[in-house]
Amino acid sequence: MKKFFAFQVLIALFIGALIGHFFPELGQSLRPIGDAFIHLIKMIVVPIVFTTIVIGSSGDGNMKKMGSLGLKTIIWFEFITTLILGIGLLLVNILKPGAGLNLSHLAQKDITQLNESVTKVVDFKTMLVNIIPSNIVDAMAKSDLLAVIFFAILFGVAAGAIGKKSEPAMKFMESVANIMFKLTQMVMVTAPIGVLSLMAASVGQYGIALLIPMAKLIGVVYLGLAIVIFGLFPIIAWFLKISYFKVFRMVWDLFLIAFSTTSTETILPQLMDRMEAYGCSKRVVSFVIPSGLSLNCDGSTLYLSVCSIFLAQAYGIPMDFGQQLIVMGVLVATSKGIAAVPSGSLVVLLATASAVGLPAEGVAIIAGIDRVLDMARTACNTPGHVLACIVVSKWEKEFRQEGWNKAQTEQSSLQHVPPTF
Repeated sequence: MKKFFAFQVLIALFIGALIGHFFPELGQSLRPIGDAFIHLIKMIVVPIVFTTIVIGSSGDGNMKKMGSLGLKTIIWFEFITTLILGIGLLLVNILKPGAGLNLSHLAQKDITQLNESVTKVVDFKTMLVNIIPSNIVDAMAKSDLLAVIFFAILFGVAAGAIGKKSEPAMKFMESVANIMFKLTQMVMVTAPIGVLSLMAASVGQYGIALLIPMAKLIGVVYLGLAIVIFGLFPIIAWFLKISYFKVFRMVWDLFLIAFSTTSTETILPQLMDRMEAYGCSKRVVSFVIPSGLSLNCDGSTLYLSVCSIFLAQAYGIPMDFGQQLIVMGVLVATSKGIAAVPSGSLVVLLATASAVGLPAEGVAIIAGIDRVLDMARTACNTPGHVLACIVVSKWEKEFRQEGWNKAQTEQSSLQHVPPTF
């Protein structure tokens, strides 16, 4: 059933692209249907993130275990971020996608709204202050995931600290999480329709002509993401004795949905459900994957490293290795604010360009093809979350390999569409 659903999504992608290319006006008219699908998912995300992180961070009352989980998760996220930044830096220097490119004739997009969000990520002190919500209800209403995650962790730790007195609240959280998972299953029945509409609207709006002048940049970003997904991740998985491609097949349909919707949020509940079924502990899954929405954006990390140096190359600004390392250092800090602002990756790119003296108008040009780049970088986050969850589960000695075998046995009995495993 899961394979059939993946086939449906793939066919929807193809049909949507054809509609957008041959009937651009019709494709653009389908945008409201795609937006409605995204809204359906987003209405579920904040309750799921909040309840699952509360459950995961409670740590069964063991503060030491919670601290260990949080520390190991952050270490892993930073380790992967550094490796991916290095891959992006290497590729952009070897292939030089910006060298000899005349940007004066390329279409630009208005980035005024992006400028308004730059201070949220370029100023590290401001970013830290904004993580602490002055009003948690307001933070939830704005889908400020960093603030929601921060409050959820504190709430869960406090609940764990008071022990049995928190049991009614924790049972309520588990009940809400289960309801949200079920609601997600119901919403995802419409995924192929949403995917078709979004693809048709995107191709109809931007067309193929816009992509040709920037084909080299698009090619380098896609190549880098392919190296991460099918090179870096499998090597790490082999070293840690993880059956990477078996796991990748397990989330293949979610990978396609993330690619077409440019939103990891759309697959969050199913991804958590499958990782728990695979053998990762509920405590680890409930903490690692939701926090990864903000702190483990592997695709965006590579995109940022490539595009930052691309701007310097395109405008003929010489940057030696030391200066490029400074750019990478800025990206390590600013990339953690991606989920806190709209169009997060573009905002971080603009913030980084402003911080190191690169032309902001170049970001406006990249914004014109951002949808194409966003599809691939978002899809890359899916295997990144999967690998992080398994690694941390093994590190915490809470991985059950028998969970995979049990899940395979039970898969044939699942009747909902799309299945959660």
